[in-house]
Amino acid sequence: IQEAGPLAGLLDTPGSQRRQPTPEQPRLQDLKATPWVLWQESLSETSSCPPNFPGFPRIGSDMELVFEDKPPCFDNFSSKSSSEAAEAEDENTPRKPLPLEVKGERRIQSPMTPTRYPNVGSPGAFAGCSRDAPMVVNEGLTVESNSAKSLVMQWQERPSTVLLIAKPGDPVVMATLQDIAAWLSSQGVTTVVEPQLLADQPVLKSVLTGTRAFSTSDDLANHIDLVITIGGDGTLTWAVSLFTGAMPPVLSFAAGSLGFLTPFPLDGWVRTLTKLFSPQRTPVPLVCRMRLKVVVRRRKTNSGGDASDFETLEVQCLNEVLVHRGRSGNLAKLDIGVDGEKVTMLQGDGVILATPTGSTAYSLSAGGSMAHPGVPGILLTPVSPHSLSFRPAVLPDSSIISVGVPLNARSGAALSVDGKEFCVLRLGDAVEVSVSRHPVPTICKATGTADWFASVQGALQWNLGRAEQK
Repeated sequence: IQEAGPLAGLLDTPGSQRRQPTPEQPRLQDLKATPWVLWQESLSETSSCPPNFPGFPRIGSDMELVFEDKPPCFDNFSSKSSSEAAEAEDENTPRKPLPLEVKGERRIQSPMTPTRYPNVGSPGAFAGCSRDAPMVVNEGLTVESNSAKSLVMQWQERPSTVLLIAKPGDPVVMATLQDIAAWLSSQGVTTVVEPQLLADQPVLKSVLTGTRAFSTSDDLANHIDLVITIGGDGTLTWAVSLFTGAMPPVLSFAAGSLGFLTPFPLDGWVRTLTKLFSPQRTPVPLVCRMRLKVVVRRRKTNSGGDASDFETLEVQCLNEVLVHRGRSGNLAKLDIGVDGEKVTMLQGDGVILATPTGSTAYSLSAGGSMAHPGVPGILLTPVSPHSLSFRPAVLPDSSIISVGVPLNARSGAALSVDGKEFCVLRLGDAVEVSVSRHPVPTICKATGTADWFASVQGALQWNLGRAEQK
């Protein structure tokens, strides 16, 4: 989608020689994002929590959970015993769900008296355990799942600002974008588009006077309530790349080829938006898609080895990170480590580190498995390895994976992020990949599971067309 994006100019130019863009003035300072609440639709049947209790959503390891009162299923975090808590509560009083408010940097809090709770780490069943407060096991270990069937979100007020991202060069998409922008304007919603789109489509300025463009200095997460994409998976990937940190919910209309990540049909946009912007503010299902944080440590020159001789680059990734042999005809030689331990050395065309969302992209073509977007893991998939025993693996989402080019390699390598060339890796350079603090909240048409199976069956014909055995 846009070749001259945020990755342009990073391929093999030293940092001091790169052309620095002229800083732009912010254009959206008068807009403020609308807070939204997030809760779990239902918990495991074995959980001691009632079905309507939102519990702890599994979003990111850095999120701070703050409630107006102690969650009923985590009595061990309180000084009161569970029996005392039960006596203090009226059995005839229905338990009110405690929604989680999301705003600003996507910190979760309630408007009432705050109470700190441990991070939602993996595995969630042991989130409250530490060396100072260990779990006591008397008669064997029994844990309860901390996962939910799906997440549900709702804006506290009607969304007031929408960012529209469209696939360029498609007349149908451009016509639909104008229709959507006109409809949003009629609803009193401010429409924000890319500056390049306004330059390419001057009719938007003349016909839709309320349409605005953002600048590179705007922190979009603090100004945008909803992102609407019109296109394919590449359009969504490009929209996500505009948010280097937290981002608002994303609604994707399908106007591309496959559409793994675009569950809403384009011809039904009126019905979809009417329901979403209704005065009743109906809760909508949501799936939080993992992103990866990619940190590149590159040598500034081919000589020297102290810290001052390295530069650090960082980028967010939705689908996959690919370290490959680049333009070299030689096999890539890469050292792979997990959590500080060197685990293997790869000789081949490269290695893919994919999110569950990206498992149906390049990783699948290279022999990796498909993974549900709710799976907390990172897929490690070799690309044409010299050793046939090097099989794909799935690592926990707590892993920190490093891929380095050893000094004795025949040639360097290259790094691609979400299908875009990011930089060249010279001998001694390394890439560190871990789960990002900022997931991508995408609105579901049905549920996360239903949408995912519909996409793999529709796009890949997964297990379809086979006659049932009689």
